[in-house]
Amino acid sequence: MFDYNQPAESTYDAASISPVPQPGAAVPTEPYRGIYSMPMFMTLTSGNLEESEDFWTKGLGFINLYAMPGMMIHLRRWAFQDVLIRKSGPNSGSAQTDIKSPGSLSLAVAETQIVEMVEACEKLRPGSTSAPIRMPWNSIEAKIQTPEGLTLTLTAALSVDKKQAEAYLSKYAQ
Repeated sequence: MFDYNQPAESTYDAASISPVPQPGAAVPTEPYRGIYSMPMFMTLTSGNLEESEDFWTKGLGFINLYAMPGMMIHLRRWAFQDVLIRKSGPNSGSAQTDIKSPGSLSLAVAETQIVEMVEACEKLRPGSTSAPIRMPWNSIEAKIQTPEGLTLTLTAALSVDKKQAEAYLSKYAQ
């Protein structure tokens, strides 16, 4: 069992390294082009790497960080938002069997970006998006179906009304 009572010297302020802007109408972070050891990333397969690259770069604002033409592309948006897309099917450069898995991923975006991203994806793939809606957990979200079959949820945190939050916490916090 994991011990959640870690000594202070083994923890750090993770918010200081987060690329996610503060909630509300913040200026979004530029795509991150640096090299780092990726703590986690997603791998998708695609029968059409060109279509996938167009969708992720033109629709979602990712950049092509690295490519092995015809085999794999490494896309990135903000730091720690990495996606590897490899060619599926025969001659994909991998002995692994493609396993079809319905999956989903939530991607943090700035509130000022969500409508533009949905419109760009809808233009690239008509019928692949849902309109952004306000959620009860203080965010705006939209769902997008990628060419690879992934359900991508764009989620933008909204500014918090501090008085309302304090009232809630004083009533329900333990």
